[in-house]
Amino acid sequence: MERLDRTEQRIVGVLIEKQLAVPDSYPLSENALVAGCNQSSNRDPVMELRSFEISGALMALHEKEWVGRVEGGGRVARYRHRTEERTGVEARFLPLLCELLVRGPQAPGALKPRVARLGWTATPAEIEAALQELAALPRPLAERQPKRPRERDHRWRHLLGDGSEVGAGEAAESSGAADDVVKPAPVAAPATGSASIESALGGSAAGEHGAELADRVQRLEERVDELQRLVDVLRSSSGID
Repeated sequence: MERLDRTEQRIVGVLIEKQLAVPDSYPLSENALVAGCNQSSNRDPVMELRSFEISGALMALHEKEWVGRVEGGGRVARYRHRTEERTGVEARFLPLLCELLVRGPQAPGALKPRVARLGWTATPAEIEAALQELAALPRPLAERQPKRPRERDHRWRHLLGDGSEVGAGEAAESSGAADDVVKPAPVAAPATGSASIESALGGSAAGEHGAELADRVQRLEERVDELQRLVDVLRSSSGID
């Protein structure tokens, strides 16, 4: 099974996400994929991919048999993922793989509300068990990460990538963690964006204010998701890609 670079990972993750969350808009056109890959909600890192990058990655994914081109039903070509065929996993694992593809390594507790938006209501223990199943496959698709300083739970990452995704997200996180160990953390200015807030909460997870802020962020993300779903449905019904 050929590994995916960071752009290909984002495309496959978005295709799975839209299939599960907004089935009326699936399969996706190239323009819809550009918007889905670059959206600011439920993405880590946020990317700014151009149309030619998506087009080139789709050609590579089609050659690797990770995506299929759906002909008919209009002049615009649409694409579907072939994750189940390429990996041999059951459909029940798709929400987990999707979230790991679009948001990177996460702990079961963080995955709980995120897989719920994709239709799978599960406890952290059930999510952990499913991740262990993916890790125990003859060709593992998930791997538990060592705990970093101040983390309460192990994070898990997918093993579909070629390593190119680490340079953008994980390396920056590792550098930040190292800085925190060397010197005391200063009083930080208010951060913006869910990724920055989650990072800040990691250092003060025991605080009540941190828990309250996490809940507020989660509610905001859910509202953004709902708005994105409405936009996708309106775009699909009006024939705009």
